[in-house]
Amino acid sequence: MSELTFCKHFLTALDARPIKLSSDHIADARQYPAQSAYTLPRLPHPPHPPRPSPKPSNTPSNTTDSSASTDPSPSTTLNITLKPLKPTPSTPAITLPAIPPSRTSIYDLKQSYATQTALSVSKIKVLWRKKPVADSKTVAEVVGQDAGDAVEFSVMIMGGVAAGGGATPVTSPPAVAPPSEAEKGLGGGGSSSAGPAAQGPSGKDVVATSEFWDDLKGFVVQRVRDEQEGDRLFGLFKAAYEKDR
Repeated sequence: MSELTFCKHFLTALDARPIKLSSDHIADARQYPAQSAYTLPRLPHPPHPPRPSPKPSNTPSNTTDSSASTDPSPSTTLNITLKPLKPTPSTPAITLPAIPPSRTSIYDLKQSYATQTALSVSKIKVLWRKKPVADSKTVAEVVGQDAGDAVEFSVMIMGGVAAGGGATPVTSPPAVAPPSEAEKGLGGGGSSSAGPAAQGPSGKDVVATSEFWDDLKGFVVQRVRDEQEGDRLFGLFKAAYEKDR
């Protein structure tokens, strides 16, 4: 049988079989050829081999990085200057040498400045490039990696501190003595400190004027809220006064 004839018979046999397996197809495992189960080999002791150590590189950059990570150098610390916006003899600019930026917070800087100037920490505000900085941030987070060996922070002294330094003393108003009876006009008649007597007519001279009776009539009418009744009462009062006079 030639190869061509074999291929034709093989393809004809395949055409008689379904192209796809049906959804209810079941394969009998007992018809599989018998074979022994494969067992994985046992792991050596210890079960996991040690992790291989990285090979050291001889490049200059790696050598520099490894030496910088193992040997402390001056580049890991900063000289920080705290300069007030308006320096005074009591609030001068101070320099903090060899400060580790990654382990020093802005609050630590405020506390250091407050200790050296005898100010309250709540009165101090630290600025970086003219912007306030949160107390919770570290110096490394604020200045970044390219800050160099020395940086300068501005310090703002909040209200309540005088120009000469120190807190402004709070003074109470001077005590004022209460006025005496003589100043109130309640002193005795014979007191020499009593104020001058009222000037103008008094007593019967006032009653004899027409202005007094006009005022009295208006008062009575206003109180009783009845013009006729007010006129009647006013007439009775005036007649009784003139009769008794």
